[in-house]
Amino acid sequence: MRLLIQTQGLLISRSDRDLIRTRIQQAFARFGHKPIGATLHLQDTNGPKGGADKDCHLVIELEDTTTVITDRGTDLKAVVNRAIHRAVQALRRQIGQKHARIRHSIGLRRVKTEPALNRRQQRGLLALDTGES
Repeated sequence: MRLLIQTQGLLISRSDRDLIRTRIQQAFARFGHKPIGATLHLQDTNGPKGGADKDCHLVIELEDTTTVITDRGTDLKAVVNRAIHRAVQALRRQIGQKHARIRHSIGLRRVKTEPALNRRQQRGLLALDTGES
């Protein structure tokens, strides 16, 4: 999976960058080959003043859909972890809905079968087979 981490107004240590990269790869490994790429944009909008100013913009690209998650908070690691968690939930929901649509379309194509026989009809058929009346 291709992963790009971009920052603006933030200095992230190499260990934090590696930790974020590992966390993203582990979180999306459960989807197998489906995730094509991820882009994480991190920004400190308020500068050194502090406050809830760490913005996280996570874009996950799949074969047939794209999921975008945005979050804001004071602690960068918490914001990134929350965005990753929400992205996993969104992808799981999208994949489930896609499978449900496929199951529904397959169900609509089934050929109607004969209705089930009640007990009296079953006994009548059994009597015909054995020669009894």
